[in-house]
Amino acid sequence: MFRYAVAVLAAGTVLAGCSSGATATHPSTPKPVPPSALAGLLPGVADVSAVMRTAMTPHASFSTMSDHRDLLPNLNCLGIWGVTEHAVYGTSGFTGIQGQVLRAPDSDNWNSRVVQAAVSYLSPDAARKFFAESADRWSHCTNHRVHMSSTGNPEIYLTFGSLTKTDTELTIPLTVGGSPPCQRALAVDNNLIIDVAACAQTISDQASSIVSKIEARIPA
Repeated sequence: MFRYAVAVLAAGTVLAGCSSGATATHPSTPKPVPPSALAGLLPGVADVSAVMRTAMTPHASFSTMSDHRDLLPNLNCLGIWGVTEHAVYGTSGFTGIQGQVLRAPDSDNWNSRVVQAAVSYLSPDAARKFFAESADRWSHCTNHRVHMSSTGNPEIYLTFGSLTKTDTELTIPLTVGGSPPCQRALAVDNNLIIDVAACAQTISDQASSIVSKIEARIPA
């Protein structure tokens, strides 16, 4: 059950001439990324393996949201524990989702695990609205210890660390029972939300590093 609980952690400028002959610099407006392009934004196995410092194996891809609110009804913490949870994203107006799970080894007794996902919205404003809402929710779960239980399984405690927040990214450490610790990261870029969990025996900024690799694939 411990490994199952962690497994849920199952998304320039241009120059313009002026009449005076001088030039002015204006920010360009990135073209929104369509849902059809999401799969191409996820880093490949070699890139993820380099970040995790071990040979990762693709386990599964997904294009729908998960729903585990029955196990963790606290939505402030659910969005940290689970990547792309329907109860968190459901009414936010997202237009597409593409994700992938990688493990090492590829078994239920894994030592390292990554869940990476990109979620699209109609506009950058819509994505930023979700990011702001997530920042508020995550702040209410920082430095919390939450009990989770399911029928027929032992009690599990989720321990959430301190939230680190910038204008475009949230990161927080998380431990689930006796499973390897994790880092969670959620970022906004253009009309996209990038949602990543990275778990390993030694964890630091791996989820944030994978976010950066996804952002590098977003068209300028």
